[in-house]
Amino acid sequence: MDPQTLAQLQGNILFWIIIAIFAWQGYQRGLVSELVKFGFIALGLAVGTPDLMGTAVIKAINGFYLATQFLIHGGLKAIATGNFDAATVSNIFKVITKLPHLVPKDHMDLALFLVMLLLIGMGYIISMFSKTKNPGLGLVAGAINGLLLSYIFLPLLPDKAPFTLNDLSPAGIFRQLLALISYLLNATLKGVNSLLDFLMTIFGAWTIPIILLAIIIILLTSLKPSRKKSSGGNSTSRS
Repeated sequence: MDPQTLAQLQGNILFWIIIAIFAWQGYQRGLVSELVKFGFIALGLAVGTPDLMGTAVIKAINGFYLATQFLIHGGLKAIATGNFDAATVSNIFKVITKLPHLVPKDHMDLALFLVMLLLIGMGYIISMFSKTKNPGLGLVAGAINGLLLSYIFLPLLPDKAPFTLNDLSPAGIFRQLLALISYLLNATLKGVNSLLDFLMTIFGAWTIPIILLAIIIILLTSLKPSRKKSSGGNSTSRS
């Protein structure tokens, strides 16, 4: 089997596995849950596509950031004191127009991808609160969600798979497994580095403290008080 045909076969297998997983999940969660997911997935896809909503979202984010900087660099004080004349506004704009955008053009794709992931994650979290109804239709809706997610994420996979199905001996499978693990680790490290670079452009030296604070908050919110079992019994007294 030539490498191109093998890559297509592996892609098709992965595609149908994704469809089956999400169809089964839809059967478990029901129609309403899958419709909520579908709405957020579709919104995430629209936001993550620059030609649809992506460019407008980035402009809105940068515009909101510019408005915030306007208030920080004297706009709020000018509004509070009533000294909101043309000269004051002009001086503030001279300062903030020299500031870099919150999301520069070279980080636009990464920012849109993160927003898309955030929306999809929100959809899955919100869908957990819906009751399970119409599991049959939920199965169909889940398969559609799997199809949509495959359309989004499968093109991001490399053309050449990090493993092959040629050698199915125990040693060959072990080597393929190591290659897959190595590929996943490298991809994860690249993603983390790209994310850190993007966050550094936004928060600068505050990036690490903010990440640590977020980790601490997540850990604290996940803590649950230990429940002590109260042992009680009926005491009998002899008269």
